[in-house]
Amino acid sequence: MEQIPTPKDLRGAAAVAQTLAYAVGLAGVLAGGLLFGQGETAFAVITWVATFAAGAVLMIAAFLTRAIAALLGRVARIESDVSILVADAGRDRAPDPERDPWTGHHPRF
Repeated sequence: MEQIPTPKDLRGAAAVAQTLAYAVGLAGVLAGGLLFGQGETAFAVITWVATFAAGAVLMIAAFLTRAIAALLGRVARIESDVSILVADAGRDRAPDPERDPWTGHHPRF
């Protein structure tokens, strides 16, 4: 069975995606500049557009990965709070002597 990534793992993956987006952007600017300098204007524009699109996709992936990590962290905190509340509610309430201990139903209903 596959392991579910932790929020820390997802934040690391988002940082990698963001770094790759910057690297792709820098490579696109350099490659397009070299092509433009050699007179290949059409290829330079194509290179700039393609690397901009790739960088944008990577930045969106990084943003979504950070959002999922934040949601997983909140769900974990809510889960912890709910388990504490359930444990506290069980201790504070005395058992109802009229309720059937096996089914939990009240005999009048």
